Amino acid sequence: MKRPKLKKASKRMTCHKRYKIQKKVREHNRKVKKETKKTGQRKHKKDISIPNDAPFKEDILREAELRKQMREDLKKARKLERQKEVAKKRNLEDKKETTEAKPKEKKEAKKDPKPKKPVAKNSVKSLCIEVNKAIKASDVVLEVLDARDPLGSRCLQAEQMVLQSPNKKLLLVLNKIDLVPKENIEKWLHFLNKELPTVAFKCSTQVREKNLPSNGPKEKPGSIDISRGTVCYGGDSLLRILHRLCPSPNENIKVGLIGFSNVGKSSLVNSLKQFKVCNVGALKGTTRIIQDVNVDQNIKMTDSPSLVVSQDNPPVTLVMRNVFQKEDDDLLEAVRVILKHCDKQQIMLLYNISDFRNSLEFLDLVARRRGLLMKGGVANVKEAARLFLDDWMGARLSYHTQPPSSSSCHISSDQRGAMRKGVNLKALDEDNKSIIKALKCPSPASSIAFHFSQMTNCILDDTELEEQNPEPEEQESEQEEEEDKHADEEERMEEEEEKEENSEEKEPTKISLTLATKQTDSAKESASKSVRFDKPEEDPDDAYDFNTDF
Repeated sequence: MKRPKLKKASKRMTCHKRYKIQKKVREHNRKVKKETKKTGQRKHKKDISIPNDAPFKEDILREAELRKQMREDLKKARKLERQKEVAKKRNLEDKKETTEAKPKEKKEAKKDPKPKKPVAKNSVKSLCIEVNKAIKASDVVLEVLDARDPLGSRCLQAEQMVLQSPNKKLLLVLNKIDLVPKENIEKWLHFLNKELPTVAFKCSTQVREKNLPSNGPKEKPGSIDISRGTVCYGGDSLLRILHRLCPSPNENIKVGLIGFSNVGKSSLVNSLKQFKVCNVGALKGTTRIIQDVNVDQNIKMTDSPSLVVSQDNPPVTLVMRNVFQKEDDDLLEAVRVILKHCDKQQIMLLYNISDFRNSLEFLDLVARRRGLLMKGGVANVKEAARLFLDDWMGARLSYHTQPPSSSSCHISSDQRGAMRKGVNLKALDEDNKSIIKALKCPSPASSIAFHFSQMTNCILDDTELEEQNPEPEEQESEQEEEEDKHADEEERMEEEEEKEENSEEKEPTKISLTLATKQTDSAKESASKSVRFDKPEEDPDDAYDFNTDF
């Protein structure tokens, strides 16, 4: 409003009003920008227009239009030339491929009349092929065993395959000894040394990268830090045995590693090399291909994938040793099978939970204890099952099995003598004892007793594999054949239905003709013959044959 004694009204306004106006302007500009982005409308550049007063204005505009047309024509011509060049190159490549493929196809047809099926990288067959390669190429075979269940991690078929060849030697490596009580390790070493020479081993969990330098402080000579994970136990004794098995100091020796999943084959190679050379992971079947590593001037190690478990084994071994990961529905069954062979009280103390009746209740308690909850406070049972299986398969949980009282040995006395040649058993026993003394092992009370120990059967031949696990390609071909059969049957049914429909269309004409002929015949008979009261006259409707329709 206009104040008295002032010519003009004040343009001042309250801050609330000014800020409100600024906000509305911002929102309006934002909306305009969004609409322009959606529609794709952009600000057109201003044309430098020619003024009307300029002389020869029309001539200048014509020249500008001609130049635009010339540019467009040039662009089109260049585009056509590029397309022609690309087409020529493609034709030349196709001709080369056809000329090269024809003689190759003829040669392959002569050699192999049946085409070979490609083997998938992560299939069961590929793993068997890789393990066979590792065993055949190696002079010494190291079977890596899990110290928590040494008998369950031994494979009978693989050992027999190595023992059949006279020039090869087989040694056992008892890995993960830091997860088992000392008394149990001594019992297992005494049991296994009767059959084959065994080395107690503990892999280094923290191995530095090859490219990165070691930034940590250097250790003083004579000092050993047992608490660190970088310390490897049993590496020196194993290398000593392998050096003795070399035929001469100048000749090399090939050492192959075999074993089931999560036994520690790749980590053994890394700990001997003292660098991260092989990929290591908690998941099953991390290594899928053979990898050669030069540990020393004389020793060359081949890291192989895990052995494939056959379906003849009991469900416990299938759960623990199978390479391929299970689905979510099978996780609960796996937990149930493992809990069946464990002490209930020890598991309750380890996971700090109350008493449970079945595996589902156990997983529910573990999920609530670890905070694995979903919407509405429902316990995530599947995540708890994954957590339990990771603890059990990995290097976190401590459990142990007892060696059997009577050893049913499948190795003959001659084979035992051949395997012990070149190995100093007394020195090996002393090394194992010193390793056990230096280790920090769990007490028997904190370790879970697992009441199952049995040798597992594996698949090495292609014939056994085809019988137990048919290839997916064969299954697909069978399904395709069944689908073709169903399609043929449907086509036949459709043809029969069409024929029936056509016959039904033609039948009414036949019926009408028969009726007409019968009516004429009856009329003639009635005219010729005299009328008799004994027999009634036949109507034309009675002469109709009902079987013609049906």
